[in-house]
Amino acid sequence: MSFAFGIFDSFDLGDATPGAVLTNRLDLAVAAEAAGIDHYHVTEHHGTPLSVCPSPNLFLAALSQRTSTMRIGALVNVLPIYDPLRLAEEIAVLDQLCAGRLDLGVGRGVSPYELGYFGVSDEDSRALFTETLGVVTAALATGRMNHRGERLRDYDVELSVRPVQLPHPPLWYASSNAGTAAWAGTNDVNFVGRWNDGSFTSTAETFWNAWESRPTRAGGPPRIGVAATVHIGATDEEALDRYHKAHAVYARQLTKLWHDHDDHRVDAMADAEAGLRRGTALVGSPHTVRDRVLEQVERAEVNYVEATLAFGDLTPAEASANLQAFTEVVAPAVRAATAGREHVRDAR
Repeated sequence: MSFAFGIFDSFDLGDATPGAVLTNRLDLAVAAEAAGIDHYHVTEHHGTPLSVCPSPNLFLAALSQRTSTMRIGALVNVLPIYDPLRLAEEIAVLDQLCAGRLDLGVGRGVSPYELGYFGVSDEDSRALFTETLGVVTAALATGRMNHRGERLRDYDVELSVRPVQLPHPPLWYASSNAGTAAWAGTNDVNFVGRWNDGSFTSTAETFWNAWESRPTRAGGPPRIGVAATVHIGATDEEALDRYHKAHAVYARQLTKLWHDHDDHRVDAMADAEAGLRRGTALVGSPHTVRDRVLEQVERAEVNYVEATLAFGDLTPAEASANLQAFTEVVAPAVRAATAGREHVRDAR
């Protein structure tokens, strides 16, 4: 398994219009595929300027027709707010549209306010996530949704369309929590987390221990990787200055819904300096960013890096330059450093 790279996109409004954001991201994704990016993942948020694309599957349907090799998917679909039959059908259609390139990201949601818009409490979200995940994956695998609900209603219906990838598209999960890493490893789920001062090294070890201990050992290793906001400039100083300005716009949109409820729990996530210190934001010249990514890849047992290259008020031209520097300098260096590693533990 060669090292892979992905892009993560939250569709934050920035200073553009929603239509411009969506059009520019489609163009960026097409350019990313041409530059050798392996995955393009999009987020799901509701009632917040953090995303002007609250229905990620609509964007993915459009993207499926403009790309041909890159894998695409939501990271994540917020399962507790979906009708499972509708979601299973959408997933199957998307996988057909992209000819079997869909990644199926799943999660329970991070915002209690967004869950509340759909009548779901934060306390119920975990149980709903678990039940919905089981119902959807079973339906995709068998072609029929046959379920006696606990929190969900009962279903007994044959799917009119199945995914190309059987039993279902590969599952992805995003978290930096060791507990969820163990769940992902045990269930052969691809896993993405944040560096967080190097704590992800032990999270990755937990993931691999769980993966290697699972009772059924079929297929090759999953993807596990670090995600970071990346901004690359001609010099460290230039990159840092532009990053702070763009991040201030992004942070305003990240915190708006929470601040509307006088809730400041996400303020730490919006701290630009903390992100730089903790390695969740990688900013500088091409060589500076290259070296920081190499450090994370060498210290943690990962085979994947996911970068956010468009955020805040970065212009399409700036996002494109970011992509170019990342794919021409950073990615080749990482691929060279990890060449020949079929599985990170095999290289020890």
